[in-house]
Amino acid sequence: RGSGTTARGRRLLKVREEKRKKEHEKLHNYPAWAKVLENACKSDTELRAVLGDSIGNPELMRKRVEERVRRRGSDFNKSKSGSVLAFKVSFRDFNPLDSHIWFELYGSPSDRDVDLLGSVIQSWYLMGRLGAFNSSNLQLANSTSMEFDPLYDAEKGSKAMPASFHDISDVEFQDNWGRVWVDLGTSDLMAIDVLLNCLTGLSSE
Repeated sequence: RGSGTTARGRRLLKVREEKRKKEHEKLHNYPAWAKVLENACKSDTELRAVLGDSIGNPELMRKRVEERVRRRGSDFNKSKSGSVLAFKVSFRDFNPLDSHIWFELYGSPSDRDVDLLGSVIQSWYLMGRLGAFNSSNLQLANSTSMEFDPLYDAEKGSKAMPASFHDISDVEFQDNWGRVWVDLGTSDLMAIDVLLNCLTGLSSE
């Protein structure tokens, strides 16, 4: 009986040690992009449904997102049915830290329209959250060389002043209007240019 208790105690200690080790690895080695996705899931039911039980497993999370992109990407192979006219863009009392971005559609959005626009905004937010819109680190864009093998200074990139989105709301729709609230944080206004480029392509679809 004594030896059995000791053996069980050793097993429990081993289980606890493995659990502690996994928690330590997750804390120190967990990818930043996976943390962003986990946080986004708290307010995005669609993303939460896509990831399902993969949350906490970065490799599985990546596969789930890639599978979703492949399935949804097939929609873009269809013939374009959008507008050939450029859409109008105007700004009024725009505050990068506290503003709504409004979208006027040609009619009430279909489920596909809602999904596409929501996916664009979600992708835009994730890129911004990860610091994509940082004009202080545009090494290739600012390069005067047209070489096929340009050089990239990773150390310089890592030392660039951080530029990250702070927050964003869910996209809301009413009739033929949609809107989303944004706080661009320390991101540069090039984020708006990127979004407008995306919406230009989406409008033509």
